[in-house]
Order: sequence, then C-alpha cells, then structure tokens
Amino acid sequence: MVDKLESGPAEVVTSGSVISFLGNPITITFKAEDEILKLIFEFRDEKEKKEPRMEVSLPNPETLKIILFNFRDPLGLGTGKPARIGTIGNRNLYLQYRVYPISGSLDKILHYTLYKGEEVSTNG
Repeated sequence: MVDKLESGPAEVVTSGSVISFLGNPITITFKAEDEILKLIFEFRDEKEKKEPRMEVSLPNPETLKIILFNFRDPLGLGTGKPARIGTIGNRNLYLQYRVYPISGSLDKILHYTLYKGEEVSTNG
C-alpha cells in the first residue's frame, strides 16, 4: 500500500484507469481534505463533426462534468499538462487525463490523475 504518491511539486490525490460500460459516462467520486468531489466524464461521438472538443459544466459546487466530443484518435487524446480545476482545502486541484477509444465499440478507456498542488494564497 502506498502512503504518499507525488510527482514534482504535486501530491497525487487519486489516479486510475477505467473502461466505460457500454458507452456510459464514467463518474469518479473521491474524498479529500474532508470534501467529497465528483467528476463525470461523458463521451459523445458526432457523425457530422470530426474535430475533438470539450464542454465543461458545474451541475453543483461538488461536481465537475466534462463532455468529450469525438475523442476517437487511436493514439489517445487528453490534457497536454495538468489543468487547474479548483481548490481542495487550501491547495490548488489539478486534473490530467487521456482517453483511448476501443475499436468497434462505443466504449472508451480513461486514464486520469488528480493532484493537489501549491497552497492558495489567502492575502488579496
């Protein structure tokens, strides 16, 4: 069992790989710093459009929904660097992910890592 996992200046909060179930969204719920947070990854393929794109929404203060359109590249698509998605406790929260399609299926493979970064400044 790992007690602590870090990469550079960031501490890994959670990390994993998930295969979507029959093309359904993937929901990741985790607890950190006494806060419960939820990430929802939804995958949509548009027949009339080819370019990958992303839409992000906050259905509520504890939930981040990421809709990934046209993530069909067999080499995978995702973040080029950790993306700041908010704060947890007094530290910045970052997300990095990569998505791979499963040939002949609606399913996707999602690799993800959430990091706690530097402390958030409390002075104006």
